Amino acid sequence: MSSALPYTRLGAGAPLVVFPGLFGRRGVPGAIVRWMQRSEIVELARGREVWSIDRRLGLESGISFEQLAQEHADAIRLLFDEPVDIVGISTGGSIALQLAADYPDLVRRLVLVSSAHRLSEFGRDIQRQIAGRLRKNRSRLAAGQFLANTGSTRPTRVLLAVAGMLAPRLVVGHRDPDLLVTLESEDGFDLESRVGSILVPTLITGGGRDRFYTAEMFEATHALMPNASITIYPRAGHISTFGNRKLARQILDFLAPS
Repeated sequence: MSSALPYTRLGAGAPLVVFPGLFGRRGVPGAIVRWMQRSEIVELARGREVWSIDRRLGLESGISFEQLAQEHADAIRLLFDEPVDIVGISTGGSIALQLAADYPDLVRRLVLVSSAHRLSEFGRDIQRQIAGRLRKNRSRLAAGQFLANTGSTRPTRVLLAVAGMLAPRLVVGHRDPDLLVTLESEDGFDLESRVGSILVPTLITGGGRDRFYTAEMFEATHALMPNASITIYPRAGHISTFGNRKLARQILDFLAPS
């Protein structure tokens, strides 16, 4: 059985669905894309069969997160017979929240990694600047700015900015319209009025130095959700699951059958 959305499958055990974070795909060698997708889920696959379900290629301008969530819901219905655990990372967390609000019957438990009910004002401003640079085909500056703001300290952000400018395709792809469409769509995403209706057990994790969301946004989302718990990593920036065994173990423990 296949899905209309691209996915990477890794590990063995009970299924765990991951909605990955945002990065450029067009113009990136396929082997690099597959390596990045596997690296994001490898620690989670130590205890589960992980299905990383990505957004489709060829997104239409103006697509909403409601539509993205519907496409992901259709994929889950096609691939699984029962509600599944879902981990949403960064932008993938926004899609996961929308899906949990619109299709609660598909979700057993929910984990948000570096994500909240909306971007912080600083995060929105940064993503608008990145989108503006992408429209002008200034991919080196866009990639440098994107990667720099995932860092937790000034020296780290400088190093990441340089890395992004040296290898922009690995961050923003090459003239990737899907990345730009998603950035523009996420600019208007705000689920504050609806997250209180999400009743599935939820774990919110994030870095205390996250610039895209901020610890305050994680706390605000936690306060709105009746069955949510939260862990803030005080010294971390826009953390992900890449090689993070401590975070992966926390997620797997939370999702373990009770």
